Amino acid sequence: MGNKAIASILSTVLIGGTLIGCTDTKNSENQPEHEISDSTKLDGGITNATGYPITKEPITLTVGIAYGAHMGDITKYSIWKKIEEKTNIKINLKLYSDVEKTNLMFSSRDYPDIGLRMDASDQSMTDAIEAGDIIGIDKLLPYTPTWQKFFSANPGLKLQAMMPDGKLYGFPYAVINETSYNLRDQWFINQKWLDELGLQIPKTTEEFKNVLLAFKNNAGKGSIPKNVIPYYALYGSNIGGQFDIYGTFGVYIPGSYFIVEDGKFKSQATNPDLKEPIQYMADLYKNGLMVPEAFTDDWGKYTAAISSNPPLVGSMTSFLDQGQNSTDGKWWYPMAPLKSPNGKDPYIRRQTKSIWPRNFVIFKNNKYPVASARLAELLADPEWSLSENYGSQGVMWKKNAEGKYELLTPASEVADADKGLGNYGIALLDEDMFNNKIVNTNFTKEGTREWAYINIYKKFLPAKELNFPPLPSGLLSETEKLRMADLSKSINDYIKTTVAGWISGKGSVDADWDAYTKKLKDLGLDEYIQLNQKQLDAANKLRK
Repeated sequence: MGNKAIASILSTVLIGGTLIGCTDTKNSENQPEHEISDSTKLDGGITNATGYPITKEPITLTVGIAYGAHMGDITKYSIWKKIEEKTNIKINLKLYSDVEKTNLMFSSRDYPDIGLRMDASDQSMTDAIEAGDIIGIDKLLPYTPTWQKFFSANPGLKLQAMMPDGKLYGFPYAVINETSYNLRDQWFINQKWLDELGLQIPKTTEEFKNVLLAFKNNAGKGSIPKNVIPYYALYGSNIGGQFDIYGTFGVYIPGSYFIVEDGKFKSQATNPDLKEPIQYMADLYKNGLMVPEAFTDDWGKYTAAISSNPPLVGSMTSFLDQGQNSTDGKWWYPMAPLKSPNGKDPYIRRQTKSIWPRNFVIFKNNKYPVASARLAELLADPEWSLSENYGSQGVMWKKNAEGKYELLTPASEVADADKGLGNYGIALLDEDMFNNKIVNTNFTKEGTREWAYINIYKKFLPAKELNFPPLPSGLLSETEKLRMADLSKSINDYIKTTVAGWISGKGSVDADWDAYTKKLKDLGLDEYIQLNQKQLDAANKLRK
């Protein structure tokens, strides 16, 4: 799971909707509210209130979904045929391969019946809000008891999905797995190179520097390539960025230079404790242990570098395990955050407990809103959620003799038919599922993310939740939102550029600090903090 995942939750806006009544060939906002509960008239009489199939006759629903090449041939996923067999609902997929296509769909109002993850822009979603093109689901919840129970039992997560009017406008992707949401990146060290050089996993910042120097000084020897990159951070990126270096000096920066502590929005960009880790990275850079490409590489070059086989990199951070590089011995090992000379407790970054709040939205042109809601209810069933999220039963998971679900690791590449949608669809796998009903053998496999979370990282997470929480959209006026967006860009661009300069030897963090903090104030830092605080306070009022 990565930065795009946490950014979609904060920015996606789907508000508005219509009063849902019975329908025949079209929806009407003027139909009597009581008709939605009349089982003889649901969706014009075609939809059953309970039981399966969902519809009395076969129907077709067009389902829009964002699509990436990594997903393979999504039309071959077996989930679609299984849905049709169970429900009488045939899924006609409409793929949106880039944001431009998605935004064009919104601007033309040529909507599918259902939208799964769409990755639309804020403006496109805002247009849909103003047009009232999304159906509110509150009156559909009686047909989705599993989702109704989930929202009742998780008011904090429901808040993330609510709009300022206190209503819901879609069903979420809710996979609440502590080892996933509570840890951002693992910190890896090249174990094979350590073994070849007779070195131990570093535990302090000084030891880490010495290990990186050893990697550099032995370039071209053994399995260490001549073009070795001792330490690779994709500067400024939430995934694989330099932020865990800050944490190792006791400065928690989750991927943004702003935190929320005890309900207060605070700037870490002006925290003088930031100087020490910046000076440390400047020293690494000066000694050739961080490379200039860290400031210029894009995501594709970064992922190619950290996943090369044999490796080019001595140490880096990544959300995923690096098992793809294990064909020639054991390359990577998860490393704890380092102890620094200042004696402060080091931190590793966490992610926020969150959902993707509107990964299943029903557009108002949908002739079968109740059938669509009942489809969302089916996909909230544990076994359907497992299949949709991970992939086919028997390939990606199985049910054991004790009635629990075991996650499987296929020995070979998974066929498209057996793949899962992950967070491109919806699912409901809550903490009770992961704690009591899902068996994951990775917890006992040294070096996996699950093992590393329990045995290495959990004790280094900050005691308080400091990440900015996902909030409902629409808590600020349009003028305030535009102002905050402008402030955010100018402030964060200045922080990113200035810190990059200090690390790469342009200026001195000590000498330039006062001018830097003054410039941030001149750029509107105080106003930016106030606007973010206003959002937080408004969200807290919704909670009450």
